[in-house]
Amino acid sequence: MNQVADNPYVAPEADLEVQQAAGDISVFPRFSTWAVFGLSIITLGIYTIYWLYDRTRKLNSISENQISQGVVSASVGLFVASGISSIVVAVVGPSSSFGALVLVDGLLGLASGIMILVWAFKFRNRLNRVTNSEGKPTWAGPILTFFFNVLYLSYKINQHLDIRASR
Repeated sequence: MNQVADNPYVAPEADLEVQQAAGDISVFPRFSTWAVFGLSIITLGIYTIYWLYDRTRKLNSISENQISQGVVSASVGLFVASGISSIVVAVVGPSSSFGALVLVDGLLGLASGIMILVWAFKFRNRLNRVTNSEGKPTWAGPILTFFFNVLYLSYKINQHLDIRASR
């Protein structure tokens, strides 16, 4: 017998999540690049990581070639470790172990920056593939991704959404 016949008082089960087709860019909300810039400054870079994490989840839902959770976790972990080490260096101040703390802080900051760049380039590659924008003005290029990563990617997503809305 089925579940309803066994217990007529059981609530029906349903999958309420909207299934997105591969390449459906509408999973991304249109959010101003200026707002991303402002929030990144106000939150001292924390919003940048949140933006990239949130958009990666959305991109993975429409992409066949997903960004691995290992890259995301390593980037977030290094960002948090770098932030904590910066706070420790600021609180401890000059002392006998200050040089070692500054060195560790610098290395964590460098590793964090490199991982965030790797993450941004992986995001860029998947975005270009999903939107099939090679040779079009909406193509996200490597140079601007390197210098403006999250801001540039936000701009490119908005550009795709605007073109799609104008059709």
